Amino acid sequence: MLSNSRTVLVEFGHCDPTGIVFNPNYFIWFDSSMHALLARAGIPFRSMIAQFGIDGIPLVDCKAQFKAPSRWGDELVIESRFSALHRSAFELQHTVRNGDAVAVEYAETRVWTVFDAEQARIRAAPIPPAVIAMFSGEAGS
Repeated sequence: MLSNSRTVLVEFGHCDPTGIVFNPNYFIWFDSSMHALLARAGIPFRSMIAQFGIDGIPLVDCKAQFKAPSRWGDELVIESRFSALHRSAFELQHTVRNGDAVAVEYAETRVWTVFDAEQARIRAAPIPPAVIAMFSGEAGS
């Protein structure tokens, strides 16, 4: 499966009064890492909407395990990868490393959605085979 890695420098504003990363900031970084992974797959989110007419890829489940603190000045490496591909959903795994330590492990599930005009609501739809190939790293092979 396709993976990507990006580096985040912890800044003063990312931290709580004790100087440790305020946990909600990780969720912002995970969302940005998901977008970087889509770009690495060859289909940035904006292109995905335009090309496939989707409504979005909403987050429907997530779990974070905070294992070690990160502090102002730390350089974190966020490794992101597709961990499972389903008919209408995909799962991602993000691992935050702070030096040799794993600081956070995070898993998320997102659903491929379209707007159903007849029912006036969004609904899950099958992920196109071309997108599955991109996510799995098989596109262009």
